[in-house]
Amino acid sequence: MTSFVTVEELTPNDSEASGSHAEDKNGNSKILKRLETVPDIKRDTSGITTQYIATGIVNLGAFASGVCVAWTSSALPMMITGFYESQSTRSTETLAPANGTHTKIMLTETDASWVASLLCLGALFGAVPSGLISEYFGRKKTLLYLALPLVVSWILVASSPNVYGLYVGRFVSGIAVGAFSVAIPPYVEDIAEKQILPALANFYHVHFACGILFGYIIGLVQNTSWLAVLCASIPISFFIGFIFLPESPAYLISQGKFSEAKAALRYFRGIDNDIEDEVKELKEYVRNYGKNKVTFRQLFTTRTTVKPLVVSFGLMFFQQMSGIYPILFYAERIFKNFAISLNPPSATIILGFCFVTATYFSTMFLKKVRRRVLLLISFTLMALSLGTLAMFYHLKASNLSAHNTWVPLSSLCLFVSVYAVGAGSIPWLMLREIFAPNVRRRATAITAGVHWFLAFGVTKLYQNLVHLVSPGWTLWHFAVTCLIGTIFIYFFVPETKGRTLEDIHNEFDGIHKRRRHRHVIEVETISVH
Repeated sequence: MTSFVTVEELTPNDSEASGSHAEDKNGNSKILKRLETVPDIKRDTSGITTQYIATGIVNLGAFASGVCVAWTSSALPMMITGFYESQSTRSTETLAPANGTHTKIMLTETDASWVASLLCLGALFGAVPSGLISEYFGRKKTLLYLALPLVVSWILVASSPNVYGLYVGRFVSGIAVGAFSVAIPPYVEDIAEKQILPALANFYHVHFACGILFGYIIGLVQNTSWLAVLCASIPISFFIGFIFLPESPAYLISQGKFSEAKAALRYFRGIDNDIEDEVKELKEYVRNYGKNKVTFRQLFTTRTTVKPLVVSFGLMFFQQMSGIYPILFYAERIFKNFAISLNPPSATIILGFCFVTATYFSTMFLKKVRRRVLLLISFTLMALSLGTLAMFYHLKASNLSAHNTWVPLSSLCLFVSVYAVGAGSIPWLMLREIFAPNVRRRATAITAGVHWFLAFGVTKLYQNLVHLVSPGWTLWHFAVTCLIGTIFIYFFVPETKGRTLEDIHNEFDGIHKRRRHRHVIEVETISVH
């Protein structure tokens, strides 16, 4: 097992100084020549453009993840369009669309729920170990090799003659989706300068939303085989683009590869910029991380991590119980069930566009508005939009709602927009703000596992709930859950914007003690006089 290099191994009096400076210089020059393979990037002397482009390339993985989510909205209606027999039957039939013939797998409602939810189950198994894997095998290798299961999964989806191939393909793609959600942010954090890190960190959410929109748009193809081929082009593009980028400088330092680390850092900061101070900071960070990192077991037994874990788990619980993934997975079918006048695929594209727009502008709100305020507003408006949609469903049979077919589209557009601004992004952002650096990556992996487990559960049970109590009451359930989420946020989630980690942990641990302490001092003061 690879171990982190301690700072004693990095000091000038040790092995680094004993090596010749000529080797370091020659190594740097060779590595820089190898790194300067992207013409538009290598001319950037400030490094800012390089960091933006590199972040955009690595987040093609997030884009591919969004496509995986959106695929079900477009593909499932094609697979169950001709289904009119009993729920226990399953068959395939050959269709002849205008552009050729292809085999279409006919699914039951139960099959469809598994096809949608197995992505999330696979993501659970990909998210939890990916942090450890990237620590020992490297950020770049881990991310690069994730393109393989995605491509394989789309081949299975495109060529499978039965539903079981779809199951395997969706589960395999989920492994990559979950791993991307944990492995991409640390790479971006390692290559980004502090002043632009907040903007670059939001790239993941923006690319994920763009992937969903792309998946909705290509759904217009109306051919499941070609749809899978178009989806497979994204991980291939990710692999081709990312292979030219260097490894994370922090990881290279942890492995004692100082020449490569300096060359990689100079690549991201601009060739003309001085990087020595930052190299020293990275060495110090690696030393502290290696000494103080905790195990998964310690996360649940250490006082300073248990309460932040409760907050992060709670936020993920209410985020997922809002029904966001069933809505994204089944968007086209939901619009069809509400019988809106607009073509369901077109309505789905509008929904995706609203999601992308809100996600893009969420950075502006995060800079100016406190986290708790955004969360409270987000969950409140989500409850309002879902409640409006539920009432529309109950009135759908009457003339009162028959002429107001814009209500489902506007309600869902409001829902995904306020979700993107608050409930979608802030729980992930707060992981960086409530956990210390030495526990953050393991805490993120565990929280991501909880996120995907809940997503699997709510997506799998959504169709059962719809058939059991109707779509209207299912929406009421999601709306009430959002309102309960506001209560949880108000009483248990601390404000983190503009506060130090120590201050936040003091609020977790000692706010009531401080109040009692102040009271005792006041009593003593009165007794003296």
